[in-house]
Amino acid sequence: MLEDSRDTVYARRDDVLLRDVAGEHLLVPIRRNVADLQAIFALNGIGVYIWGLLDGQRSLHAVLAAVLERYDVSADEAAADLHAFVERLTKAGVIERRGV
Repeated sequence: MLEDSRDTVYARRDDVLLRDVAGEHLLVPIRRNVADLQAIFALNGIGVYIWGLLDGQRSLHAVLAAVLERYDVSADEAAADLHAFVERLTKAGVIERRGV
């Protein structure tokens, strides 16, 4: 279960690369210098934007604020979608929690 703290910070893992392949945005985990093709994760445009914000410095609250500033979406919908997205990324092992 995802931490429900406004101050929680998540960071992209160093061994995961974002690649644009034929117009698709893919997260590709690199294990022992080889791409783990079974663990590729596709992102849409807003997913790529959020991926860039998960820098290990910004809290989830700051990420949410940036999403609300850039996209025309309600705060409740954005918060629910952000938390679900971060939970999926965490379970996929491509981001990690960096404190509270």
